[in-house]
Amino acid sequence: MTTGLRLMSIGGLLFAVTILGVLSNGDPPGTALLGAQTADTYKTVYDGWKWWHVYCYRCHGVDANGTTNAPNLTEPNRKLSSAEFLKVVMNGIPDKGMQAWDKLLDKKQVSEIHLYVRARRDKVLPPGRPDEVGPNGKPWIPPTGWPKN
Repeated sequence: MTTGLRLMSIGGLLFAVTILGVLSNGDPPGTALLGAQTADTYKTVYDGWKWWHVYCYRCHGVDANGTTNAPNLTEPNRKLSSAEFLKVVMNGIPDKGMQAWDKLLDKKQVSEIHLYVRARRDKVLPPGRPDEVGPNGKPWIPPTGWPKN
């Protein structure tokens, strides 16, 4: 190998190592990707909390714990799949007083609300307003295997 090619190879290797170091903040390889995934999951939970407080809390309570008007959605025996939750929210349950939300919410918003409710039900998210970034300003790392359908 000529000196020029050797220098280019070493330069390329140093560039790659530098980029990996920047992306991972010096953490072990793959941590940056995990951080991005957990940040996305946390943002979805946080967005679900925001939608919850626009549309749902008046009947189901601030932390999804229910009121005299609507059930507690954090009870372990109230596990609805994403499809079941979407159907109930979009179509409502008129004979029980729940209106259909299909005119105000889209599927993405309902799935964000569902993830928020699951986080409350699974005790992954404590009561109260979630931090925008993650607990204590640090990246949020959901428990292994969470979210579960």
